[in-house]
Amino acid sequence: MIIATAGHVDHGKTTLLQAITGVNADRLPEEKKRGMTIDLGYAYWPQPDGRVPGFIDV
Repeated sequence: MIIATAGHVDHGKTTLLQAITGVNADRLPEEKKRGMTIDLGYAYWPQPDGRVPGFIDV
């Protein structure tokens, strides 16, 4: 299953993704410096039953 975030800038999409998965999808140095997503980010959330939902952070 793939789940994508959508919303206006600075509405907490990356923060929500990090709260769910524990992964900060902002991986580029410029993203970290500016505090905003520039390129798509990805994170996976392994489940106890073996499923691994994937998240796309726009």
